[in-house]
Amino acid sequence: EIDELETDKSKQRFIRFRTQEFSSRNYVGVIRYDNTEINLLPKIFYKKEYEESELVPTRKEIQNIHLHILYWLSYNKKIQFPKSLSDLKSIEIGSFFEILILMYATYTRDAINQNLYQYFHEVNQENQFIKGRLDVNGYIRNNIATGNWQRITCDYDIFDIDNRFNRIIKYVSKMLLAHTDNDASRNLLYEIVFLLDDVEDVPMTYDDCEKVKLNPFYYELNVVLDYCKLFLSNSMVYSYKDEFEVFAFLLPMEKIFEDFVTGFLDENRKDLDIHAQKQDRYLASTKDSGVFQLIPDIFIQNKANHTNNTIVDTKYKILNINTDSKKGVSQADMYQVISYAIRYEVSDIILLYPTSISNPENSGNVKNAGSSLACFIVRDELSNIKKEIHIKVHKFPMMLENDCNDYQILKKELDYKILTTTKNMF
Repeated sequence: EIDELETDKSKQRFIRFRTQEFSSRNYVGVIRYDNTEINLLPKIFYKKEYEESELVPTRKEIQNIHLHILYWLSYNKKIQFPKSLSDLKSIEIGSFFEILILMYATYTRDAINQNLYQYFHEVNQENQFIKGRLDVNGYIRNNIATGNWQRITCDYDIFDIDNRFNRIIKYVSKMLLAHTDNDASRNLLYEIVFLLDDVEDVPMTYDDCEKVKLNPFYYELNVVLDYCKLFLSNSMVYSYKDEFEVFAFLLPMEKIFEDFVTGFLDENRKDLDIHAQKQDRYLASTKDSGVFQLIPDIFIQNKANHTNNTIVDTKYKILNINTDSKKGVSQADMYQVISYAIRYEVSDIILLYPTSISNPENSGNVKNAGSSLACFIVRDELSNIKKEIHIKVHKFPMMLENDCNDYQILKKELDYKILTTTKNMF
């Protein structure tokens, strides 16, 4: 029994508590405490039958949902996703969190086996002989003044594995060890911790990851660092009144949706220049600088015709186009994309929403895939040419209509479905 008003809201932001029910806040992932595990599933898979008949998703349906999540994450450029899940058969496909742990453990163990990261850094230390250069002030203050003439304070460089990067790996590995039940993952994580036995045990954060600057030459280690960022930025341990401890690994679905769309277009639409999170325009300016920076989700430039540019704004919302004349589009979203159109001087804007089981795309006909569900025209009377801004509403196919428990089949069918849709869209 938890009263949300008594919780520290600066920490607990993944669950809303209401009378006799609770709901997640657009996160997908897992929450664990004691022997209880709560899976937060994407709302786009929610069926009306669950509410009407008080049913819950079956085990097969949950496995299908987790396969879809893995498919979406496969287009995240920060994750070294395996080409096939055939090497992950030792794990139950029903838990995508366990699969992410196994992917991290497998990749990291192999990477540090081949190239354990070490680098030179300066230390100030007392020795029995001069090593490097003499720290005159330190020698006078710490040794001569205290009568320890035989000890010599020196500054010198050492080639050491006890560095911030290795401390991050060790901390993440030990954290995951405490929250995985898979034997293969545990064995790999134990190997990683053993290889880093000489590295100090200290708590690390996402900010520590940001301070690590690896040479691009260490590509494999850069991927390991990205994995660590993924776990540290989306994991939390939350204590409630010292009564119980909750571990949560949660991914924001807004970001998953945006990264998935961007990654898919970048990989499969080579006829387009895809720019994610373009940050070179401001809505307004002062005497000194621009203010209210505009960051469109996706800026698409057509290679054949550079003047025919498009801005795509992803919205992770269940869109019901039959609600009213606004087709379910919020006024705030319209204001936002109009600002993009004016400042980036584009006439074509796409508001992109995910499909859902309860409200799928209008037609199952492949030929009609990618057609807009609605189109709004805004006339820019302030521009010299009095241009028209066309804002089209589309749904992006995020799932297969039928349950699928084979990752390769799911990927093949969804890749084809999305590619067909986007060819008609852009």
